[in-house]
Amino acid sequence: MVEIAPPPPKILPIEPALSSIDKGECLARIFDPTRHNTNALSFRYYGPLERFDHQQYSRDAPSTDEKRGIYYAGFTLSCCLVEVFGDKRTIEVGNYCVASVQLKRPLSLLDLCGTPAMANGTVYALSGVSERDLSQDWSRYFYDNYNIYTKVDGIIYHNAHNGDLSLALYERAKDALSCSPSDVMPLNHKTLRTEIRKVAQENGLIVVPY
Repeated sequence: MVEIAPPPPKILPIEPALSSIDKGECLARIFDPTRHNTNALSFRYYGPLERFDHQQYSRDAPSTDEKRGIYYAGFTLSCCLVEVFGDKRTIEVGNYCVASVQLKRPLSLLDLCGTPAMANGTVYALSGVSERDLSQDWSRYFYDNYNIYTKVDGIIYHNAHNGDLSLALYERAKDALSCSPSDVMPLNHKTLRTEIRKVAQENGLIVVPY
């Protein structure tokens, strides 16, 4: 098993390995509007909870960090479904919605996909490590050390469930996101049923009837 050391890296990158997403590209996001007043564009400032949260608190004692918000997204509905429901392996659509979010400007992202992860001082396996306090430490390190990594908008990585490309965006990216009400759809909408069932079959998930 590969060793995933905590930050800082043993060898600092000469220059960061970055990836960009062009203005006009669309991201996908699943969210529950009945929880915490969440909407298609809202960042979460309470944490750290998830993989690349960068709030300045311990994972054992999360709290609200008014300066550090995080936003998880993907490029496909499949990616979002697997990330939201993959741990329980059961898709229960409930009150969830899916949004198509358009970029108003390009995004500059720290690349943790394969070789770029090593170029940035860590390893590819960081994106799948179960010890999330470790990946959170790295995210804080990337965010804080902008003299090394630049003021990136977030991180691009392969998710731990099925390897789809995923994004963890810092609050720096807030001004880059746009979503009109017409680009938000309830996950239980009849036009999504076929695709949801297809994703479930491909990824070994169960869909609770609705």
